[in-house]
Amino acid sequence: AVAIAEQWQAAQQSCAVLYGNCIGKREMPDDHERVTEHLYRVPADVRPLVPGDEAYNSTRLEMSCPRGIDGSPLLFIVPHKGNAKDLSASQITSENTAAICEAISAMQIDSVIAVDLGGDSLTGGVDFAGGNLELGRDRQVLHALTAAGVPWVHLVCAPGCDGESSIERMQTAVSTADEAGNLLGVMPLDAIMPTMTRLASTLSPSRTPNIIGAAYAHQTSEASGDALCTITRHGSTASIPWAWLTVALAIDPRKGK
Repeated sequence: AVAIAEQWQAAQQSCAVLYGNCIGKREMPDDHERVTEHLYRVPADVRPLVPGDEAYNSTRLEMSCPRGIDGSPLLFIVPHKGNAKDLSASQITSENTAAICEAISAMQIDSVIAVDLGGDSLTGGVDFAGGNLELGRDRQVLHALTAAGVPWVHLVCAPGCDGESSIERMQTAVSTADEAGNLLGVMPLDAIMPTMTRLASTLSPSRTPNIIGAAYAHQTSEASGDALCTITRHGSTASIPWAWLTVALAIDPRKGK
């Protein structure tokens, strides 16, 4: 999100480009500023990560990022997990949507680029295997963006780099978007790759920005464009073309036939 925000700001200098992350509900540290019940700002001082700290289940990753406009990075809280036992699917979606819409309204946001590394937001990934894929956090956020009524574009960077989608599943999802008239096109990640890999330099090689960095290094090898990269993350394994890992798909859900 940082890298995309930098590029967007450079291209649209008359705009104020904020950036943030959507995270699950948790107890927020005392030094985080509450904007709404489901929106927070991290402290003003940047706190770099140290090697070995993967920053899971915390806000340390966001705190390590450069500060931007209006206190970016913002933390958008998605209050309910998709497997909540005490709520129906419609209740989960309704309450998550209300939370994100309130946060968008509070910041007076008038357009959004929804950035996802890997594309589980497009395919459903491995969230709730055998259950309702629409209840995964990424899908819930996309539902909320539609409900908010702001223009938004879905940017899937390095399709498959999260190891959550097979080649066939990703191809089906992209074909569906294309046939619906929603696929805007494909773009290289060259401009954002340096920022992504720099900010992720202390993280393990299996983190998605570093997988993308490895794909760029692989471009100098003699392997063909059809060569596959096997990715294992969080118990999931997928083989994805190396060529996918250096591009992004832009999808506009407002378009279509």
